[in-house]
Amino acid sequence: MQPLPLRSFANWLVPIALACLVLALQAGGEPVYEALRYERAAVLGGQYWRLLSAHAVHLGWAHCLMNAGGLVLCAALAAGSRTGRAWAVAIVALALGVGMLLVAASPEATNYAGLSGVLYGLFIWVLAPRAWRGDRVAWIVLVAVIARISWQMFHPPSDAQRALIGGEVMVEAHLYGALCALALCLWQAAWPRLRRARAGTEA
Repeated sequence: MQPLPLRSFANWLVPIALACLVLALQAGGEPVYEALRYERAAVLGGQYWRLLSAHAVHLGWAHCLMNAGGLVLCAALAAGSRTGRAWAVAIVALALGVGMLLVAASPEATNYAGLSGVLYGLFIWVLAPRAWRGDRVAWIVLVAVIARISWQMFHPPSDAQRALIGGEVMVEAHLYGALCALALCLWQAAWPRLRRARAGTEA
């Protein structure tokens, strides 16, 4: 049996580590949730770590398990195309982006917890480059993800959805994750050209 390429292991390492982290934090119960969730007043008061930590805690086990499973699915869709460093950068960038947009654009959102905003962004970050290269499966899943976000923006979550996750569904976070992922994809596509142009100018 031939060993898998190193990048294939790296592709799984960060998503699996994050999934394990959110499961461990969920096991910590209410004190961990209260200490790490997004609270607008606390963030504005200087507790900026909540912009990141809020995405690692959840409203309940069902909420947590769905997002942990989503991470595994996202890693599978990446098909070994991303390095561990790329995963880490994307997760932190998306988490900060969603958190800051909640502060700037959603003043009514006083509390938030969950990985779903980041997760929607990760799906787009993984799928968009593959779709651009002509991968039909990536196109289909990407369109489905975008359609899902669009549906959520105009159709309030059902009582069943609220009951499943144990609270309100923050659909704005899903949109913010998608927008941040789009910006990240554009930046990562443009950066090599900018670096080559800069190198040519310096030469």
